[in-house]
Amino acid sequence: MNQRLGGDTRPIEPFGLEVQFDLSKGLSPEDGAALKALFLRHKLLLFRGQTLDREQQFGVLEHIGPVDRSSPLDYVMPDDPVLGTRHLAFHSDMHFAPFPAEGVSLLALDVEEQPSYTAFVNAAAAYNRLPDDEKHAVEGKRSVRAATPGVYEDELPYDLPEGMHSMERDVVMIHPETGEPIVYVARCSTSRIVGLDRKESSDLLHRLYDTIYDEAHMLKHWWRNGDLVIWDNLALQHARPSIEGITRRKLQRVTIATHEQSSQIPASYVSPVQVENWQVREGAK
Repeated sequence: MNQRLGGDTRPIEPFGLEVQFDLSKGLSPEDGAALKALFLRHKLLLFRGQTLDREQQFGVLEHIGPVDRSSPLDYVMPDDPVLGTRHLAFHSDMHFAPFPAEGVSLLALDVEEQPSYTAFVNAAAAYNRLPDDEKHAVEGKRSVRAATPGVYEDELPYDLPEGMHSMERDVVMIHPETGEPIVYVARCSTSRIVGLDRKESSDLLHRLYDTIYDEAHMLKHWWRNGDLVIWDNLALQHARPSIEGITRRKLQRVTIATHEQSSQIPASYVSPVQVENWQVREGAK
């Protein structure tokens, strides 16, 4: 009898699910439906020992939603001209765009024996951990999100540097598929809460960050060759430490996105060098 996707699983703490299944053999409609259901329920899925080319990875992700074949970032490697080897703070991809990617996947094609990790936090679960008074405090609030590439180590200044692209978003996003509330702010890309003064905004954001980035609820995935991780880019944020000195870390990337990412990248999207210059010039505000 053929194995069905979802028949052999193991929970990952504090969230996520490891699924035993050879994705290279293709997915039946029933397997595809199971994949999507597990994705929406668990937010992060891990498949080990996978050998997929990029087209096969597209095919797997298409069972969850539309894939973005025009994404400007096909592979994540230490010599990437934008991200390089630097530390990346917690963020969700395309958070500054009108339509962020709904999901992201990375497949480890060639990683060193001493692996690096990607860290994840669940901002939907973080909302559920908020006290009732904090839920009331963020109800109906908007935040200013800036187009930084995840490298702003500390919180953004209340008044953004001139020329930095930004947009307003709801502090609490409602997941379009599950209806779950998500605390949709990030330390490296949220400058302020609209309508609050500098201190009120900072105090509220810090309380939210304390809940989102509580290490007791943080997942660190240590990469091994053949690992495929698929995660909900709306509910989860991800980060990585510096990978300076690591030469072999090639991760094949495919995103789930109803709207193409490349068409939403503003001309004023900033580079890591610009961010570093602003940090030095502006200081902590």
